Amino acid sequence: MARIEDYGHEAPTEQDAVKAFADLVGPKMAEGLWTLAVQSLGMQRPVTTPADLRRVAEHVMEVGELSRVAGRSLKVRLITYEALARTVTS
Repeated sequence: MARIEDYGHEAPTEQDAVKAFADLVGPKMAEGLWTLAVQSLGMQRPVTTPADLRRVAEHVMEVGELSRVAGRSLKVRLITYEALARTVTS
């Protein structure tokens, strides 16, 4: 997804997601957790579409409290970005 100028933020990426998890659980744990979630869903990295990022975020939310916070944050950011993108292109 392209940048929405009026929103002022880039589309969320896999790199953003892993960094958010790393801020809570550390970089190695975040990489491992994200990779396992992607594999569990039968996907491959890099995860690029907002729908796939949301699926992984939802899966990671089931792992524990800290990952639930990061996963929910990513999910909200993706939903917000998609909603704003629809209003810009409408």
